[in-house]
Amino acid sequence: MLPDYFEFSLPTKLVYGIGILDSIEDAVARFGTRTALLVTDKILLKAGPVDRVKAGFKKTNIKIVAVFDQVPPNSTIQTVQACAALGKKKKCDMIIAVGGGSVIDTAKVANLLMTKGGNVADHMGAYLLDVTDQLLPAIVIPTTAGTGSEVTKVAVIADPDNDVKLPFAEEQFLPQLAILDPEMTVSMPPKLTAYTGMDALVHAIEAYVDKEWSPASDALALHAIRLITDNILQACHKPDDLQARGAMQVGSFLAGVAFSHSMVGMVHGISHALGGVYHIPHGLANTLILPEVMAYNLESQIERYADVALAMGVSFPNIVSDSQSVIKTGALDLISKVVKKTDLEQLKNLVDTKAHKIRDFAVKKLENLGFVDGWIRRQAAIAGIEKVRILNRQLAFLTQMPLNLKDAGIGDDLAKLAQVADTAMEDGSMLYNPIEPDRDAIMDIVETVYHSKERPLEVTAEDLRPKAQKKAASGKMTHVFKDSAMVYDILVDFYQMLDKDPDIGSSLRKTNLCIQFRYTDPEAIITIDATGDTTQILTGQFNGEPEVTMSMNADFAHKFWHGKANLVTALTRRQVAAKGNVPKTLKLLLILKPAFDLYPDFLKNKGLEHLIIR
Repeated sequence: MLPDYFEFSLPTKLVYGIGILDSIEDAVARFGTRTALLVTDKILLKAGPVDRVKAGFKKTNIKIVAVFDQVPPNSTIQTVQACAALGKKKKCDMIIAVGGGSVIDTAKVANLLMTKGGNVADHMGAYLLDVTDQLLPAIVIPTTAGTGSEVTKVAVIADPDNDVKLPFAEEQFLPQLAILDPEMTVSMPPKLTAYTGMDALVHAIEAYVDKEWSPASDALALHAIRLITDNILQACHKPDDLQARGAMQVGSFLAGVAFSHSMVGMVHGISHALGGVYHIPHGLANTLILPEVMAYNLESQIERYADVALAMGVSFPNIVSDSQSVIKTGALDLISKVVKKTDLEQLKNLVDTKAHKIRDFAVKKLENLGFVDGWIRRQAAIAGIEKVRILNRQLAFLTQMPLNLKDAGIGDDLAKLAQVADTAMEDGSMLYNPIEPDRDAIMDIVETVYHSKERPLEVTAEDLRPKAQKKAASGKMTHVFKDSAMVYDILVDFYQMLDKDPDIGSSLRKTNLCIQFRYTDPEAIITIDATGDTTQILTGQFNGEPEVTMSMNADFAHKFWHGKANLVTALTRRQVAAKGNVPKTLKLLLILKPAFDLYPDFLKNKGLEHLIIR
């Protein structure tokens, strides 16, 4: 079933890669010459990420002429106005945001003030700009993995004088470019990793169960749930695990795109109120409120909450044709109470066999037990809620995250509970909740979370990245070749060795291809000409016309021959330029694949073991 109407767009270009900030020249070239205001906070300024960004932009035509580092954890009206004032004073025509949600939201609204003028209150609301209005171009570089603000058109700014958070929403808030580099999130402490990661999980879950769901947001939300659930414990346990960090960044991005189209719901409505009234960190408030709101919404969205549970790794029977469950061996114990013992044994015997006809018969036998499938889906949905509670307890074990609102900082015995409920009821997020929020229910949820007696749960080795691959080697090695002579000495010898290999050499000659490699830093030209009876390895200028010319940094070639560089990705990122019959060249990858195993041994035999990328 499809909704009556939905929209989907993603005007923000996003680039991802470990260490990608070291080579962003091509990604930002389209902006031309700019003078930029960099928005960040003092912690990031001291921790190192801002210096990384500055170093990356020094290689571009974008000049950072001012840095605003006064953004607090919850940005305020005064913060935004001070930021905009600095940008206007320095006559900036671009904004670069480096930080988490508060920094990015500050940059969005400051951009609005720099362009349209006035005060923050003048622009509060949704879609007040005309479709023809334009803001300054913006580049966002997240240092957390949770808000998804790099791909959303919303911003939230605190009004501390009135204990509320002001919402803003404009299509023009979407930045032109978002850069995801997992290395930028390594300095994030475990507790913040937990808060922001759970914030992203809430985005994905609410996007999937809310009223304004769509096929596009559904797909993004479910994959975000998988990535976050599989990696958040590892990211908190080992902050330098770049694979886990990267998965969290991508999960946050996908969740951000999902909820920017489907919106969020009651979890966010209550969390915004707790943030405005009691100044509870947004991610923590979302974390604590999530399971209670899931329970509140459960009966209205059992099917969707069951999908969420499955995406989180809750193991229940697979749902197959006509929504009937072919129950796997052992899983029929779940329905032992609703099926007669003799029938249960018969069904077990049928399902244990693998014959197609018998499986069909098993499904038909269950047709009159359609309620069983619904019952199982409901159990899965309930298990999903328990999965969230367990995840929260495990995160508390790893990060000392509080598990109730009292420990989170509310010290007045909820004296402002009525104010929290009223503020939550007025929050725009409530409009998208699958069922109508009830004020008394909000108060009950907040009280439940305030008095919660949950305790941390030990995390075992099996809990950490159960589906993850081994940590990938970064493959970082720069300035491998001291000079052009060294390039020729190593690569020419290696290519000649490949030519002599009985399998690789003969396959190469059959391609009848002439390919030229043009290396930089240091410069060298090597041509492999397999158009004749024998393959020639030539250096320097070539008199003929190569069918394909590949231009690349010499360090990339070294990484490529280790099998640690993806040529197709490099072409997309313009790390490699290819002129000529590129598809024909790509067919060489299958021929050359065995060479990846030969290159390290080749280096070792030449006495260059120190150049091997481990």
